[in-house]
Amino acid sequence: MQRILILLVSFLAISAAGPAGPAHAADADETFRAITKASVFDHIIPRYEHLATAGAGLEAAATAYCQGRTAQNFTALDSAFRSYWLTWAGIRHIQFGPVQIKNRGFRIQFWPDFRNKVGKQLSRVLAAENSAALEKTTFAKTSIAVQGLPALERLLVDGHAGFAGSKGSFKCTLTETIASNLTTMAKHVATDWNPTDGYAHTVAMAGTEDSLYSEAYEVPVELLQSLLGELEASHDVRLGRPLGSEMDKARPKLAEAWRSGLSKAILVESLKGAGDLYRSGGFDQALREVGEIALADRITAGFQTTVAQATALDGSLYDAFTAPERRDALRALRADLKTLTGLLGTKLAVALDISPGFNSRDGD
Repeated sequence: MQRILILLVSFLAISAAGPAGPAHAADADETFRAITKASVFDHIIPRYEHLATAGAGLEAAATAYCQGRTAQNFTALDSAFRSYWLTWAGIRHIQFGPVQIKNRGFRIQFWPDFRNKVGKQLSRVLAAENSAALEKTTFAKTSIAVQGLPALERLLVDGHAGFAGSKGSFKCTLTETIASNLTTMAKHVATDWNPTDGYAHTVAMAGTEDSLYSEAYEVPVELLQSLLGELEASHDVRLGRPLGSEMDKARPKLAEAWRSGLSKAILVESLKGAGDLYRSGGFDQALREVGEIALADRITAGFQTTVAQATALDGSLYDAFTAPERRDALRALRADLKTLTGLLGTKLAVALDISPGFNSRDGD
């Protein structure tokens, strides 16, 4: 309901402004292209390149561990796994473009997983011990629930000791396969954003016949949807579902990456990533250029506040959901996330003549 209200208010406000004249339209297109350029070159491409680098490290660590299963090599593998996930958390909000090709985004992270598809599918793969199913091309077509980070998290959760015994060899091969799959997808997404003939060129040409986007404003709309979608995911899924309405309804095992203890760190990186898209992606500058300095300051402060709140959460996020004295801090964070989402989805959208529409995570 909150999402529908935000969209309705934004649509009515923009519609009430009336049609733009040619000069205004030209100025608006210049603003839209500036946002697009800044977002692509100062935010999206660098972060996908970092993800590709993290992927190379993860693949190398998985190979090293499976060639020499030692506690030291496992520590390096676990560290590389965490680095990849946190890097992904900072760019996961981009849900358009190359990350959508072949379901790459959901293959990297099948989440939320309310029906435990990851656990069920992973159990089947481990029980079958079919090495042929782990061939690179074949595995890329298997259930997306076992292709990415949540499945890898389950494989690593028992530590070095979890790879002992008769099934340890197949489990390690599966670990290598998932790591390689994650690396390949990260590399391809980064490559597909190249400015020569990739998606960076497509968005730069928005409003021309050489682009999938018929109007220049459509790219900032995609970017704003990314911001709203990620903030709503944190408010509703990362925090809301595990927290529950009351203490006895808390379900901490619905928290993202709770097995590895990464829930809090992922939340922080997600908020930092969204904030960087707002600032480095040109939205902040665009607001200031149209005289909305107070609004730009409020949104900047909103991102700073929510990041600080998430960082300051005491202990693990998993434990916080069931700790009476810490639930208030989670509620306060959710309230500020709701306010920030409203500022972006209504006031920023109106100020820049951008209607956010529905994002890729919306339900029916």
